[in-house]
Amino acid sequence: MATKSSVSEVSVMQTVDEAFRDLEPDARQRIIDWVSAKYEITTKARVSQVATTEELGPTRSTPKNIKNFMSEKRPQNSYQRVACLVYYLEKFDGVSEVGSAEIVKANADARLSRMTNPSLFIQHATHTYGYLTSLGKRKFAISARGEAVVEALPDEAKVEEVHNRLPLRRKSKKSSKGRQ
Repeated sequence: MATKSSVSEVSVMQTVDEAFRDLEPDARQRIIDWVSAKYEITTKARVSQVATTEELGPTRSTPKNIKNFMSEKRPQNSYQRVACLVYYLEKFDGVSEVGSAEIVKANADARLSRMTNPSLFIQHATHTYGYLTSLGKRKFAISARGEAVVEALPDEAKVEEVHNRLPLRRKSKKSSKGRQ
């Protein structure tokens, strides 16, 4: 015999929204999987697509996959390629920090040619071009400059504007002369 609950569906949705707000996407998915299994619920793909569109807002469309994203952005060099891969992993896969293995895997998933020296490309994308921020322990995140460059692609004129608007700040080299 089914009883009518005093709890409304809307109040449950609000509670879930508040609880999920600060969780990582992987944690959210584990919870959804558990609830689905426990209550024998099958989810509809349309629901997850609506949520993704709402989260991203009207200005950013969700790429179908990393291969499509990279073909839309058309990076002009290996450093822009690394920035695009990290950007995709952060913005669309919900990864907060990446290592070189994740970047190499994303490159393969995008069906791009193999990077000859990924560590060097990552190092230069970080220190020479300022597209990535080093988080220590060989982990990286997209920098504000890198994010702006990826969003400007494929328009090279806009990329140049970003470079001018967000110049690199070089550390001054201190001379050892005169010190005793």
